[in-house]
Amino acid sequence: MHNKLFNKFVILFLLFGPIFDVITSFQIRNDIDFMSIGVLLRGIFFLITIVYLIKNNYGKKGIIIFILYFLLEIMHTLIHTENDLIKEVLNVIKIFYLPILIFFFYKYENKNIDDKLIFYIYLIYLNFIIVPYIFNTGYSLYKPAEHKGGYLGLFYSGNELSAIFIGLLPIVLNYVINSKNYILKLLFYIELLIVVMLLGTKTMFLGVIIVFWFYIIKYFINKYKIIKTKLKYLFFVIPIMFTILIILILPKTVIYKNFKIAKDYYKINTVSDALSINAVDKLIFSNRLTYLKNINEIYINQDKYAHLYGIGVSQIAKNSELDIFDIFYSIGVFGFTIWIIIIILSMKNVNLKHQYKFSLVLFILMSLVSGHVLCQPMVSIFIALLVILNKNSIKIDKKNILLVSNMYPSKKYKHYGSFVKNTKELLEANNFNVDIVVMYKQDSKIKKLFSYINLYLKTIIKGIFNNYDYIYVHYISHSTLGAILPKITSKNTKLILNVHGNDVVPDLDNEKKNIKRSKKYLKYADHVIVPSNYFKKLMIKIYSLEDDKMTVYPSGGVNTSLFKKKNKEEAKKSCGLDVNKHYIGYVSRIEKNKGYDVFLKAIKELEKENKIGNKKFLIVGSGSEEPIMKDLIKELDIDKYLEIRNLVSQEELVDIYNSLDLFIFPTYRYSESLGLVGLEAMACEIFVIASKNFGPTDYLIDNKNGFFFEPKNEVDLKNKILKYENLNDEQKEKIVKKARETAIKYDVKNTKNQILKVFK
Repeated sequence: MHNKLFNKFVILFLLFGPIFDVITSFQIRNDIDFMSIGVLLRGIFFLITIVYLIKNNYGKKGIIIFILYFLLEIMHTLIHTENDLIKEVLNVIKIFYLPILIFFFYKYENKNIDDKLIFYIYLIYLNFIIVPYIFNTGYSLYKPAEHKGGYLGLFYSGNELSAIFIGLLPIVLNYVINSKNYILKLLFYIELLIVVMLLGTKTMFLGVIIVFWFYIIKYFINKYKIIKTKLKYLFFVIPIMFTILIILILPKTVIYKNFKIAKDYYKINTVSDALSINAVDKLIFSNRLTYLKNINEIYINQDKYAHLYGIGVSQIAKNSELDIFDIFYSIGVFGFTIWIIIIILSMKNVNLKHQYKFSLVLFILMSLVSGHVLCQPMVSIFIALLVILNKNSIKIDKKNILLVSNMYPSKKYKHYGSFVKNTKELLEANNFNVDIVVMYKQDSKIKKLFSYINLYLKTIIKGIFNNYDYIYVHYISHSTLGAILPKITSKNTKLILNVHGNDVVPDLDNEKKNIKRSKKYLKYADHVIVPSNYFKKLMIKIYSLEDDKMTVYPSGGVNTSLFKKKNKEEAKKSCGLDVNKHYIGYVSRIEKNKGYDVFLKAIKELEKENKIGNKKFLIVGSGSEEPIMKDLIKELDIDKYLEIRNLVSQEELVDIYNSLDLFIFPTYRYSESLGLVGLEAMACEIFVIASKNFGPTDYLIDNKNGFFFEPKNEVDLKNKILKYENLNDEQKEKIVKKARETAIKYDVKNTKNQILKVFK
């Protein structure tokens, strides 16, 4: 539990990173005299990582060396300098943030830290620039007096932003290229282009071109292995189009404008002027070489302690923004040596591959030319993340499934949609990654409406922004709407529809609209799963589906290791039932045509013949016709024979079944696709009497593993109950043993291959 909470905390900390930076920007721009939120929260996270490493006994040498150096640095600052202690402490933490976090992320296990998470964070950063621009808010990159362009959105520093955008671009671009969804691809390319134009920094502009061209070259090297369709080829050509587009519009960009302003300001008119050291410093390095020279002069003129421990940041008016030099001058020869040692210790077991290695190279290059990378936690945290991203990328190639359903168990309704949950667990147990978008049973129409809106929106968003191999929808007339857009805008994402009952076969007039909707959705289906052979025939008849496009899978099957025979007396005690009574039960929803009325009328027929005796009748279920059922019970005057309970969990249901002598399945619902409750009772070796129609005809054989009665006929049901009572113990035992054998055929283990072959 603690690990789960900590994992959630880390994920939230990473996702909220851009928000920390927005708040920090607000603090700085409004001169709020308080430690910035970004520094505070990242500092707390730094301490947490140290505690984690000490607790897990990892990176011990590095941590001890850092702590000893940290104490010495504080002593030096207090004794030998007049520097601001808080500034110097924060500076040391910023510098050592990177190696300590590398130690942490190398040891830490969290499979949710992956390329997808980085893509989401990247999008957040992009949109914190684009959205404010649309609404004419946010901040300029340069002070108005400089007459330069460039837009920061809600952030404060263009250097850190450029470093994040360029350093993470190989990872994000790799994710986008491998995405199956065209909307995601198009959205990303458009947003990136907009931010390149808005931000207006040289680093951002050149970095994007370098990364895109890297993937273009990689594509041409591997094109005969990669390219299979012209449509996919189009999205590999986009980097070329992207670069050409940037070149064509370059003269109209703020980058060109800023370059021209700088050229005119520094009076650079000829090629020889542009190639001079002074021009290179001004135009390319933005005076960084001049700042470096000034810092070096300060350093040289200090005493031996300053050379050893550094001059600190308090004495530097303007950093050189060349990270290696800024680190060296601020912490000196001794501190720099310690930093190098800890970097080496943290990286000694790290072997970055593919896009992660490319990202590291880009981060290092940017630290050498524009700075704000190695000693800025806003950026350096992403360098440290490369370690865990690389580790998490080396895993078994699993298929990704998005399971969508308007039915799923909750604490209140534990049995509602339990077959959907069982199917999810089955797929996960067989090496599939299963993500879910589900609804729980709601008690009000308003809650139900908002739940459906939430279901559709989440399906659309997840379907577009996640790379799913399959979108697997249960109860298609009500759950499929959100899956259509991701399906038609994705390449090689298959839509699997699992029909259940009145989503495709109406019982009532108001359910006929389900057919209309389902017909539309079935056109997009790559495969359809049906619960029974009875339903397969109906789908061919009503929807003209081809036989080979359907797979019969019994709604998750029956877990016969859970649903099995138990001591009847103990089961009754567990359920709070009278151990001296013989129970006949109905377990199902209280809905029209489910047969609860036939069950109740059969009780009345038994009473008329004075055949109630020591019997008690148990109803377990809930539904829209509960008021009608209560009225019928009152009308029949049979309340004294009944005990009524709401639906319970599968574990509780085992005791319910085992408390019964007879299980009655009186459905006459046309959409009764299978009837798992009948199989569950049979698995518990409980005698089943079912109406001879629809789903139950797939597994019940009259006089072999149970009894049939004529549908809607309470007199025939009464007669079959009496017939059961006239059987001797040997005859009853023979039938319930056959029932158990039948249920085993529908066991999860024996039916799982039917669904697994759909996804394999």
